[in-house]
Amino acid sequence: MTFCAIQKHIIIYKNKEIEFRILKTTRKKTSEITIKYDDILVKTPFSKSIENIESLVADKAEWILKKIKENNGIRPQITAPLYINNTTLPYLGKNILLEIVKDNKDFLEFTNDEFIIHIKKKKVKTIYEEWLFSISNIIFNQYIEKYSILLNVRPKKILIKKLKSRWGSTTFKGTINLNVNLIKAPLEVIEYIVLHEMGHLIEKNHSHRFWKIIKYYMHDYADKRKWLRINGSNIL
Repeated sequence: MTFCAIQKHIIIYKNKEIEFRILKTTRKKTSEITIKYDDILVKTPFSKSIENIESLVADKAEWILKKIKENNGIRPQITAPLYINNTTLPYLGKNILLEIVKDNKDFLEFTNDEFIIHIKKKKVKTIYEEWLFSISNIIFNQYIEKYSILLNVRPKKILIKKLKSRWGSTTFKGTINLNVNLIKAPLEVIEYIVLHEMGHLIEKNHSHRFWKIIKYYMHDYADKRKWLRINGSNIL
C-alpha cells in the first residue's frame, strides 16, 4: 500500500523566501524537485528529514529562482491533483477539497463544494475519473444543443474520451471527439471547445472563415485559449 503525506515549508536563500510543498511517499526512493510556474513540489521518501530536504532545495535554489523568473509570474488557477487526502481535485475551473474515506464501497460524493471519495478496492484517481465520465454528457450536451441550433449543423456522433494531447477533434464524417478532462475546466472554456469543434462541421480547416465563425459567436474566445495554455497541463 502507498502512504503519502504533504506539507508546506519555506527556506531563506540570499534574503529571498522560497516556499515549497513536500510530498513524502513510499513510492519514492530518491528525491526530486518539480516546478510548475511558481509552484515548487519536492517529492521525497519518508526517510528524508526536513534538514535533508532543506539542503536539497538550497543546493538547487539558483535553478529554482531562474525557472520561476522564466515563468514570468504566471500561475495556473488549477492545481495538479495528487489524489491524497486534504488536497484538491479540479472541477469546472475550481480546486475542490478532497476527503478520502476508507470503507466497504467505492464511490464519489460531491457535496458542499467538497469531494468525498469512498474507497474499498479502486484507486482514488479511478473513482474520480469514472465520475467525470458519468457527468460529462450532461455538461457537454447543453452546448452541443445550443450550437446545433445557432450553427444549423448537428454532429453525427459525440464520443467522450480520455485524450492525452487534444481537447477535441472533428472527423470528416461528422463525429466529434471531446476530452473528458475538459470537465475540470470552467464552463465557458468547455463551451469554447464545443463551439470550436462544431465550427469544423462547417469549415474543416483553421481558415480565416473558420475563425470568423468562432469570433462571431464568442468574441472573447482568445481568453479561453489562454486559460487552456496556462492550466492545460494540470488538467490533462
